[in-house]
Amino acid sequence: MRLAAGLLAGLLLAPAGAAAADQRQIDAAIKKGTDWLRGRHGKDGGGGAHGGGGTALTGLALLEAGVPGNDPAVKAITAAVRDAALSQTQTYSVALSLMYLDRYGEPADEPLIQALAARLLAGQGPRGGWGYPCGPAATEEQLRPLRGLKPAAGGKLHPEVEKYARAIGAGRPGDPVEEDNSNTQFAVMAVWLSRKHGLPAEWTDPALDRVGQRFLATQVAATGGWEYVTHTPGSPSMHCAGLIGLATGIARREERALKDPPKKDGPGGPKEPKKGPDDPFFNPPPKDEAKPDPKKPRPADPRDVPVLNALRGLGAHLADSARRGRGALVLSQDPKPASHGADDLYFFWSVERVGVVYGLDKIGGVDWHAAGSHTLVLAQRPDGSWGGSEFYGTEANTAFAVLFLCKSNLARDLSGRVQKEATTEMRAGQPAAADPKTGPAAVVPGKPDPAAPPPVLAGPAGSEVATLANQLLRSGEKDWAAVLKQLRDTKGAVYTEALVAAVTRLDGDRRRDARQALAERLCRMTAGTLRGMAKAEEPELRRGAVLAMAMKDDPAHVPDLIAALGDDEDLVVRAARAGLKSLTGEDFGPAVNATAGEKALAATAWKEWLAKPKK
Repeated sequence: MRLAAGLLAGLLLAPAGAAAADQRQIDAAIKKGTDWLRGRHGKDGGGGAHGGGGTALTGLALLEAGVPGNDPAVKAITAAVRDAALSQTQTYSVALSLMYLDRYGEPADEPLIQALAARLLAGQGPRGGWGYPCGPAATEEQLRPLRGLKPAAGGKLHPEVEKYARAIGAGRPGDPVEEDNSNTQFAVMAVWLSRKHGLPAEWTDPALDRVGQRFLATQVAATGGWEYVTHTPGSPSMHCAGLIGLATGIARREERALKDPPKKDGPGGPKEPKKGPDDPFFNPPPKDEAKPDPKKPRPADPRDVPVLNALRGLGAHLADSARRGRGALVLSQDPKPASHGADDLYFFWSVERVGVVYGLDKIGGVDWHAAGSHTLVLAQRPDGSWGGSEFYGTEANTAFAVLFLCKSNLARDLSGRVQKEATTEMRAGQPAAADPKTGPAAVVPGKPDPAAPPPVLAGPAGSEVATLANQLLRSGEKDWAAVLKQLRDTKGAVYTEALVAAVTRLDGDRRRDARQALAERLCRMTAGTLRGMAKAEEPELRRGAVLAMAMKDDPAHVPDLIAALGDDEDLVVRAARAGLKSLTGEDFGPAVNATAGEKALAATAWKEWLAKPKK
């Protein structure tokens, strides 16, 4: 991806003994960077948006920083990406356009996303990678039926997109092309995201499997990295490209295990799965259930050796960079860098994606986000931008920097699956000195820390709500409980809004804990306030209000809980049913994922029970 050349040259080194940038400085840098990017696309929505990969990259940065979809710059970018989507033929542009539309989240864009995915699948080479051209060019006759399509029912592949996909050869390896690992790492992320948009598994899964096979077969044993193209030395960014490719293989392995779980023998037969949602009323944790010993590390899977080797090599570079930068990462801003992808902003964002996907707070013993953020805060220009280079212009580099600072996670389902499969060794990253014969030395196991979800929040970047929520989203294992307690207990509506915003971006145990904290916070509200919150726009706030009604143990809330059974969101309905069961000891439904009619029948049964005289 070659964009306009920048002018700034030099090498940034952090001052000796300088303190790391704090969250306030990072948030301020994000705000300045997003303001600069927004200005590039016009205050009134006009300006520089041309719909290519660079425009989509800017759009991703703005959305990840919390700029809302109705912002004029975001609206201009969205319109430009949509307008140009079908005409894209370069892998970078096709992949970034798909990633942007996926992140934007408008259901009407489903056919466009499907068409972009088909183009990517047609562009995959026989060795599992992608090059600059993305498959054979489509004719206007092939593209015309795709314009103005409405999504197919049930989220399925649109019939017109399917015709187009088959015409251009999607779902099978394409013609020979000069495949490079830089294009490939963008394409593989986009293909992974396309799976939730109706693309057939028989197309996407073999494509992802070919990517995994490619990186397994081509890893350089001495460094743990990969070449850019065959017989062309690879930069540290290619370590990241390979790690992203291998991540899809780990995630596919975990998916297959979920489909065919191992049977557990015993007198009671296979263990029954837990039933019901994660509400405390539905699924209280068993008191006698044995918990895994956190002191016993999960053994490394032999299939993960290539991942460990790549992390060692990447960690060695980061450790050397932090040494040269006196604790911060070195950032080369030479407009004609000697080594593309070594210490530039493209490398920074590559590291960020690896760190987030694998759930790593440290790589090579380096807190990559803290070290890199300090560098970026110092390197930011007064106008909010970061300098360009021969390979990337100022706008692309500014987008890379903002994405890094935001700790963006563009494929949360991928990171969730990888981290579920990750061993303690895979989550480590402190390399010892490398042996010239055997390559990088063994990784020293470290304690894993839950991955910080992306700071993607509604509302303007830099708002108080976004700042408070991001503190929770980015908190590590040590700080999580304290930050959560602050949001739960501190007076002020912004703390409620921040907790709601954070819950929508969390997964697993962290989401469960944050939901519980929200319900406990809302227990302090009056009955009238809770009734209002139960009708709010945000489903998580409605759910929290409903649970708070039950937790207050006040029978006066039974009619409110019955009313909540008609909510459009099943998570709210489940909470209302759980609350009714807790308050009354009765259960008249409705079942999980009930239809509107079934909800109405259940509500009628509850009302009839309520109207009956109680003994």
